Amino acid sequence: MKRWIAFILSLTLVPAVLGASPAQVPADEQRALRDRVQARFEIVPLGEGIGLRPKSPIENVRLIEISDAGIAINGEALNGREVRARLGGDADLVLRLSYLSASDRRSVLAPPSPDRDAQPGEPARDTDSARYQRHSSGDRVRIFGNVHVEQNEAVSGQAVAVIGSVRVDGEVGDQVVAVLGSVDLGPNAVVRGDVVSVGGAVHRAPGAQIRGGVTEVAFGDVSFSRFDDPDLSPWIRAWLPFYFFSRFAAVPRLVGSVFRLGLLILLAMIVLVLARPTVERTTERVSSNPLKALVIGLLAQLLVVPVFIMIAIVLAISIVGIPLLFLMPFAVLLLVLMALAGFTGTACAVGQWARRRLGVAGGSPFFEVSLGIVVILLPLLVGRLLALAGWPLTPVVFVLVAAGFGVEVLAWSSGFGAVLTNTFAHWQARRLRRQTPSFQPPTSNNS
Repeated sequence: MKRWIAFILSLTLVPAVLGASPAQVPADEQRALRDRVQARFEIVPLGEGIGLRPKSPIENVRLIEISDAGIAINGEALNGREVRARLGGDADLVLRLSYLSASDRRSVLAPPSPDRDAQPGEPARDTDSARYQRHSSGDRVRIFGNVHVEQNEAVSGQAVAVIGSVRVDGEVGDQVVAVLGSVDLGPNAVVRGDVVSVGGAVHRAPGAQIRGGVTEVAFGDVSFSRFDDPDLSPWIRAWLPFYFFSRFAAVPRLVGSVFRLGLLILLAMIVLVLARPTVERTTERVSSNPLKALVIGLLAQLLVVPVFIMIAIVLAISIVGIPLLFLMPFAVLLLVLMALAGFTGTACAVGQWARRRLGVAGGSPFFEVSLGIVVILLPLLVGRLLALAGWPLTPVVFVLVAAGFGVEVLAWSSGFGAVLTNTFAHWQARRLRRQTPSFQPPTSNNS
């Protein structure tokens, strides 16, 4: 009987004690708790409490409300056992917030201000522009690429990446925006405006300061943010997206491949206009003996870097050859132009083959070059397009993308080899003409 009385008293007194004396959290623990909450949830201020919206998808959980009345998920009041069943590993964090008083909850979850995290006797954690070695005025915008604000750098304007990500380790005076990318904020990052990520996620390290709001617009039913759990090892976070990726994550890759297709066609058209005889000879060489051109091109690509290094060393050692070192960049540019002319010739040969297979009547070289480039990049484009279906087609996408890159490498190599072969044959023919004396018929003297 005494045991039952003690058990009943424990059920009635312990909750009363917990409700009467909420936990008091020290300042340093408040900062750690706030960083954990902001890493997992988006904080939504409510009239009589606070709301937490999961950044990583949780099944059947849209909004978690925490107030003095208790915890409610999607408007449904739940007890501790039901909260643990619905939230899993995030339940302990939510329950700990519910144990705090309303004032402590507001103190913990309020946006950090420059003076909020400063301990007595310590300077405020506001940013001082004097501590940055580099200052960039205006905005920093990049399309089809990433933006990085380094730790010793301060950007007065915005940091924007379109089809790319933004990494901030220093200070940004205005908002940070990543379209089809993520925003990564280091421990020393300071953003004085809003942080927006469209098609990605916002990763905020403990200590990062955001003066404005945080907005995430995610697409697809599978998100990379679930792989950004701090409990996962860096190796797992790096490789999981390779096997399981969202359908929308393939969009920037497809856009980039289409953009590269258009750029290659444009460059090939320019080469065809400026160096049409070279392109025609390369097309003939690739069509007549593609294997020989491919082998020569591959060997040349393997040897070009060691040969350039040896030439640079020899010129640097010899005093007379030092001025010739300034011609090395022009030699590299010449090789790039030769490779581009060779690729255009290979594309023309492939286009002629595709035209004959399709039964199309003879067209202009511009049409054949464009058709050839499309055929060369076709496996890559098909792979990028199938990637929009999501992770079930990952093996097929991987094979097609790898095959596409392989076909493109072969096209560049065979064209480069054909240009080198034609150049050597032309040099050898001129050398023979110089060595062979010209034949003059004998003249008769009838005097």
